[in-house]
Amino acid sequence: MDAGEFFEEIRKVVREEVKLATRGREIPAPTLLDTPGLIHKPLYDMKEIRHLFSDVCRSTIYEWIKAGRLIPVKINGRGKVFFLWADIERLWKERQLPDTGPSRLSL
Repeated sequence: MDAGEFFEEIRKVVREEVKLATRGREIPAPTLLDTPGLIHKPLYDMKEIRHLFSDVCRSTIYEWIKAGRLIPVKINGRGKVFFLWADIERLWKERQLPDTGPSRLSL
């Protein structure tokens, strides 16, 4: 049995077990902000931040960085800047915006 066949068999077993465990019950969809574990991306880039916060301008994001509300992270010391989801979520709650923005980006 090669690796592809092995993993296909594992997938079948998992599907069968999930089906047995959830017989007749509907599983609610997880909410983006309340579910523990890796439900959302751990890092977001500038474009995604702008999208999450309804297309705020880049200068607003730089102001948030300067004020310490968002902490930029560079991977491997390269120029592209990312932001941690925990910081984004905290800023989101500080701004007290409707809970529709962050869920617009999916994995």
